[in-house]
Amino acid sequence: MKQILSLVIIITAFTLTAKAQKYDVPMHYELTTDADFNMYEQQVINTADWLQQTGWKDKREKRQAARLFILAWVQGSHSVSVSINKAVNDLSDLNPELLFTYTSQYAKFALQHKTDFDKNTANLVALRAMLTKYSMEESHKKDEDVEKLIEINKEGNLASWIATDFK
Repeated sequence: MKQILSLVIIITAFTLTAKAQKYDVPMHYELTTDADFNMYEQQVINTADWLQQTGWKDKREKRQAARLFILAWVQGSHSVSVSINKAVNDLSDLNPELLFTYTSQYAKFALQHKTDFDKNTANLVALRAMLTKYSMEESHKKDEDVEKLIEINKEGNLASWIATDFK
């Protein structure tokens, strides 16, 4: 539990730090070799932070470019593998932006935890980011699956849910 609390504090600190920084979407990137992907790791982290902080209706063109960058990087990376399962699809079916939240936050966690990566913790962090984003977006479409998961998280049972129902 202490590790999870520490993780939440670290993520919050990174988010607040990133918020104060100017963000530029990577443009004209070439993702062919492993070296190319390695070169853009920090931009993946910055993009994940920016997407988490920026409202769905804000800076639409920039958000689209950021989503395309994350998608290209994750799809081609040999070092980070993000699996989108049925649960993630169900949680993002009414609010497709949540899929990018999950993907970018999972990739960010994987990059920041190369030596101590744990898939369950990565899922936990990415799902909590989805729930946070859903809650802070006034324009979200009401989704009973997400609302249920918010309650499971509030009860402190999200890690257990991942272990048993995250398929």
